[in-house]
Amino acid sequence: MTAPKDRTNMNRTPCSPANSILEGDLELAVQQQTLKKLVVAETPEGFYVVAQLKWAGNKEWYLTTRRERTKPRLFKDLKRLNDHLKEAYPTDSVEILRNQEVPEQGEPTPPETAVPQTKKKTKKKTKKTTKKGNQ
Repeated sequence: MTAPKDRTNMNRTPCSPANSILEGDLELAVQQQTLKKLVVAETPEGFYVVAQLKWAGNKEWYLTTRRERTKPRLFKDLKRLNDHLKEAYPTDSVEILRNQEVPEQGEPTPPETAVPQTKKKTKKKTKKTTKKGNQ
């Protein structure tokens, strides 16, 4: 008999705005029937949700909040999480992975900042010249 695969050291991509999804967007994916798979990962700190969408191939999307797009949203209680998933994202099945680690934080998108204004360059006025005979 072979030992089950050890999934504790799964190499997940770091969580960043490029691979995070908000609750409203995930609800929309369920309504449009584009949700392929929903995975709950158990960590010592709590549980986080990973979604795979049909149109994105095997790319994994972490459920995050607007304030923290570089960290997956952690749920402390599995029963409450399950109730939330049933209500917000009704799917036939959910996969639970135990002994996972919280993925690393990815590169946040740089905030849009105002460019410091430098001295304004003044344009030289050009003189209009006319051809001889045109007035």
